[in-house]
Amino acid sequence: MGASLTTITEKLTHALPTLPRKLAVAARYALDNPERIALESMRASAQACGVSGPTLLRLARHMGFAGYDEFRKDFQHIVIEQSFAPRVQALRSGFRNAPQGNLARDLAEAASRNIAETAAQLDPAAITAFVSSTARGGRTFVIGAGSMYWLAGLMEATGRIALSDLVSLAGGNVSATERILTIRPRDTLLALGVAPYAVQTVDAMHYARRAGADVFAITDRPSSPLALFAKAVFVTPTDSPHYYPSTIAVQLVVETLLAACVAASGDSTRQRLKQIDEIRRASGSYMD
Repeated sequence: MGASLTTITEKLTHALPTLPRKLAVAARYALDNPERIALESMRASAQACGVSGPTLLRLARHMGFAGYDEFRKDFQHIVIEQSFAPRVQALRSGFRNAPQGNLARDLAEAASRNIAETAAQLDPAAITAFVSSTARGGRTFVIGAGSMYWLAGLMEATGRIALSDLVSLAGGNVSATERILTIRPRDTLLALGVAPYAVQTVDAMHYARRAGADVFAITDRPSSPLALFAKAVFVTPTDSPHYYPSTIAVQLVVETLLAACVAASGDSTRQRLKQIDEIRRASGSYMD
């Protein structure tokens, strides 16, 4: 998010850390459900997020609106302009008692909805901003703590082909901020994080932002703490009947960003891809 806060979502994201508890609950609901705020009554939205109607009114006034109708109109403009895809419906509450034969089907259906919603929400301007940032001649850092660590590793393994200056971040007990200690204004940081959010990922983003680097985030909801420090946010729903959040949509965005970098690159990148392929084939490491 840039220095100029021009939309209600940007203003809410920036205000979240300092809002009183009930206002914060309402703000997170608004960020995560903009189409419901835009289309439903104040009473319906208040019931849905578990606060009172006056709380939503107080939130609207806290954000500088004369009343709730003006607050809601800003969300209506967002829905119209961005063509927000409908939110994924909650999975059947009776899944636990469903036949085990339905497990793969239900997982696949949830994954398909996550992918479809992510694809519908992908902002071409945000993708272009990431590609442009990585092409400035600086380094590209990728951070993913906890359950996102393996995805950061996947992006490093495949991304080094597309981004020659992709920085490898060692694991172990070293904090994410310490790993990016040398980050500079010409560099780029891509942070991966879904709930529960890793504190060290947010801290590293804050450090990179202060250092002047371009910061991007792939996360599961607009109200994610990662959004506060990001120049652009790629939202990836993680709904699943699995016992842990699905990461398939996160991987979709990772692959999309890398593909976009290659598509926008010059002959040197394509030549590097060819050379790497030839080296791997000649080494005998892989079988056709």
